[in-house]
Amino acid sequence: MNFSLSFKALGKESKQIIKLAWPIFTAQLALTSLGVVDTVMSGWVGVDDLAAIGLGSSILLPVFIFATGILLALTPITARFLGQNKPLQIASALQQGRWLAIPLGLAAMAVLMFVQPLLNLLHLSPNVYQLTQDYLWWVALGLPGIALFQVYRFFWEGLGITLPTMALSLAALTLNIPLNALFIYGYGPIDGLGAVGCGVATAIVMWSMLLGAWLYVRYAAATRPYQLAGLQKPVWQHGIKPILWLGLPMALALLFEVGMFSFIVLFIAPLGTSVIGAHQIAMSFTSLLFMLPLSLSMALTVRVGLAYGQENLAQLRLSVMSGTFMALGFGLVLSLSTVLFRQPIVALYTQYDGVVMIALSLFLFAASYQIFDAIQVAMAGILRGLHDTQVTMWVTLVSYWGLGLGGGYLIAFYPVIGGQPLGVYGFWAGIVGGLILAAILLIFRLKWTLKHLNFKH
Repeated sequence: MNFSLSFKALGKESKQIIKLAWPIFTAQLALTSLGVVDTVMSGWVGVDDLAAIGLGSSILLPVFIFATGILLALTPITARFLGQNKPLQIASALQQGRWLAIPLGLAAMAVLMFVQPLLNLLHLSPNVYQLTQDYLWWVALGLPGIALFQVYRFFWEGLGITLPTMALSLAALTLNIPLNALFIYGYGPIDGLGAVGCGVATAIVMWSMLLGAWLYVRYAAATRPYQLAGLQKPVWQHGIKPILWLGLPMALALLFEVGMFSFIVLFIAPLGTSVIGAHQIAMSFTSLLFMLPLSLSMALTVRVGLAYGQENLAQLRLSVMSGTFMALGFGLVLSLSTVLFRQPIVALYTQYDGVVMIALSLFLFAASYQIFDAIQVAMAGILRGLHDTQVTMWVTLVSYWGLGLGGGYLIAFYPVIGGQPLGVYGFWAGIVGGLILAAILLIFRLKWTLKHLNFKH
C-alpha cells in the first residue's frame, strides 16, 4: 500500500467533511443561541417569565425533535439519490417531504396548543401557568413553518450544500433579538408581553426561516435542477413511507437521548438546589461542546450517503476512516479542554462554593466521555448515510435508558457494593457507561453493515 497516497486521500476527504461540517456547526451554535437570548431577555422582566421560558422550552424540545427528527431522513435519501445520479427522485423526495411536514407540523402545533393537562400535573403558580401556556400557544403557530424549513434544509444538506443553513440560522438569530425586544418589552402601540412576547417572536422567526429557505431553493442555481413542474400528489409506497421508515427510528433515538437527560433532572430534584445547579451547569456546557461532533456526524451522513448511492466501497471506507479519525481527534480535544478549563468555565456560571465544588467534579465525568460521545454520534451519522437506523434506535434505548438512566438511578440512590449511594455522581457515571456502550455497539453494527454490503465496485 502506498502510505503517502493513503494519507493524502485521508487528508483530502477530511477537507471535504470539514467543508460540510463547519457551516452546520456555526448554524447549530446560532440556533442554540436563540434559546440563550430568549432566556436572558425574558429574565430581565421577572422570575416568573424566566421560569415560563425554561419550562416551556423543556416541553417544546421533545415535540420539536420528534417532528423534525423524522424529516432528517431526507438528508441520507437525497445523498443516495445524488450518488445514483437520479435528479427526478431527488425532486420527488423533496415534494413528498413537504407533504409529510404539513401533518407533522400541525400535529406538533396541536400538542403545544393543548398542553394544559401536562401543566396541571406540575403544580405551578397561576402566573407561571398562564405565562407558560400562552408562550407555548404562540410558539406552536410557528411549528408548521419550521417543519417545512427543515425539509428544505435537509434536502440541500443531502446535496452537500450547507452554507444556506448557516446563513439562515445566523439571520434568524439576528432577527430574533429586535423581535424579542419589541414583543417582550413593548414599543409604541405594542404592549410588552413578557415571556409571551418571546413566543410571538419565535413564531415569526420560524416562518421567516421558511421564507428564506423557499427563496433559496426556488432560485438558487444549485437547487434549480431538482424542481418538478407542477405539484406532485402525496404518494405512500414510494414517497411518504421511505421517509417514515428511515426517519421514525432517528426521531425516537433522539428522543431517547433527550429523555434521559430530562428524567435525570427530575430524579435529582430532591438532592437540593446546589446539586441541581451544578448539574445544569455541566449539562449546559457539554451540550454546547456536543455541537462539534454532531456537526461532524451530519457531514458524514452526506459523504457516506453519496458513496453509498454510487456503490463506491473504496470511497465509502475512506469517508468512514476519515470521519472516525476526526471524531477521535475532536473527542480528545474536547476532553482535554474540559479538564484544563473547567474552573474558569464554572466561574462564568456561578460563584457559590457549594455549586462550584459539585460542578467541578461533574466536569471530570464529562471529560471522561467526550471521546466515546464523539465516536457514537459519528457512527450514528455514518449508519444514517447507509440507511441503517433501526438498530441505532435500539442501541440508544438500551444504552441511554437501560444503562445510562436505569443503571445511574441504582447507583445514585442505592448502596454500591456495600458503600454509599453516589447521588448525582451516580447518574453521571451512568451517562459515561451508556455512551461507552453506545459507541461499542454502534462500532460493531457499522462493521457488520460494511461487511454485508454488496457493491459492484
